[in-house]
Amino acid sequence: MKIDHALLTTLRKYLDEMMYSLMDFRLSSHLEMSLLGFPTIQSLRRAVQQLDAPHNVLFRLFRIGESVDDAAVRSALPASVFEALVQLELLIPGKTSEWRTPSLLIVPAEGLYLLVSIPPIYSTSTRLCHTGFEVSSSIMTRALPVSCSGLRVLDIGSGSGLHALLCARRGADSVVGLERNKEAVSIASANAILNGLDGKVEFRQSDKLAALAESERFNFVLCNTPSSPMISGEPSSLEEIGNAVLFDLLEKLPAYLQPRASGLLAAWRCFGFQSHTYQLEAVASQLAKEGFSTTAYVDRAPNTVESILRVLQTEIERRRRSYRADTDAIMKRVREQLRQPGKPVDGAYNQLIFIERGQNEARGQIRIYPLVAATNGHAPHAKQSPAAETTNHFWIRPPLGGVAPIQTRIQ
Repeated sequence: MKIDHALLTTLRKYLDEMMYSLMDFRLSSHLEMSLLGFPTIQSLRRAVQQLDAPHNVLFRLFRIGESVDDAAVRSALPASVFEALVQLELLIPGKTSEWRTPSLLIVPAEGLYLLVSIPPIYSTSTRLCHTGFEVSSSIMTRALPVSCSGLRVLDIGSGSGLHALLCARRGADSVVGLERNKEAVSIASANAILNGLDGKVEFRQSDKLAALAESERFNFVLCNTPSSPMISGEPSSLEEIGNAVLFDLLEKLPAYLQPRASGLLAAWRCFGFQSHTYQLEAVASQLAKEGFSTTAYVDRAPNTVESILRVLQTEIERRRRSYRADTDAIMKRVREQLRQPGKPVDGAYNQLIFIERGQNEARGQIRIYPLVAATNGHAPHAKQSPAAETTNHFWIRPPLGGVAPIQTRIQ
C-alpha cells in the first residue's frame, strides 16, 4: 500500500462518519469468536447481511476481506473515498469487475482504527499475515499503563503498531516502534497517520535493536514476543525452550534503558510447574544482573505438552537450515529436557512480565501472581475439562482479587 497523509485522513473522516467502530461493536454481540480472538467468518457473514447497503459493502471489504462487485462498491462509497482507497492501494481490482483489499482489514481497537492482515483462518486471506491482531495483542493492551505521560517508549516487534499507538494516545512524550518486516512497518506507519498520531510515533525496520542509535535511551519498553521461534538451536536446558527472541533481546536491551526504566514483556507457551516457568527464572536472573526486579502474571496455556512439541517439530522442519542437528536429534534432546529429575513439568504457561530498574529491595526475587484459583499459594494443576483445554484462560478469566504473590529467590 501507499502512504499519503491527505488520503488516509479522508479515510479516517469517512470511518468516523459511518460510525465504523460503533457498528463493529454492535455486530460483535451476534458473533462467534475463534480461539485467535477474531470472530468466525461464518458468523460475521451472517451478521453483515443484515446491514444497510453502504455498511454492508464497507464491512464485506474491510472486516471480512471479500471481493465486492464494482457497481456495489461505487454505489456505496462516496467518489472521494473510493478514489482515496484506490490511490492508497487499499482497494485493488479483482479478476473480474470486482474490488478487494490487499489482504488487509480495518479493525477498531481501543479507540483506534487498525489496518491489519486478514487472519489466516479466514478463507479470504490471500497473503502471509505480517500484522496479526489476535488475543495476545489484546492481552498486552490491557496491561499498558493508563497514563504514559513523561515516557519515552520503545516497542519491540510492533506489528500493526497497536501498542505503540496506544502509548502515544495516552500521553507518551515519544514512541519508537521496531519491526523486522518491511511491509508491517509500512502498515504501522499508515496506522499512525490514520489515527492522527504520526507526529508522536516513529516506526523503523529493524532486526531486533539494530535500528537504534547508541545514544538513544528509553524509560519504558514493550515487547509482545512472537510465539516462534521457540528455540535457537539444540537446547541444553529447559530454560532455553520457550522463546528464543526474548533471550536474544535481553543481552543488549538494558544498554538502551534509563536507570529508572520499566516495561512489559510477554512470553507464551513456556514449560513450567505450578505457575513457575523455567524460562522466567532465567529471564529474571539475567535482568537482576542489570538491576531489574521482575513481577510475572502467569496463567496456564491451553496447549498440552504434546501439542507444543508438535508445533516445535514443525518449526524445526521449516527452519532446518538454521540448526546444525537434524529434527529427530533436536526433538530427542527436547524430550530429554522435559524428563529431567528435579525439574517437573505440569504444562505450559503464558506470562506477562513486568520489569523495573532500580528497585533494590526487590532485586533477586521473582514475584509471581497466578491468574487462576490458588491452592496453597500455587496454581492448580488438575486435569482440565475438554472445554477448558480449547480456551486460553489468559484472555477470559480476570485476575483473582486477594491472591498472594509467590515469592521466588533467584539463584
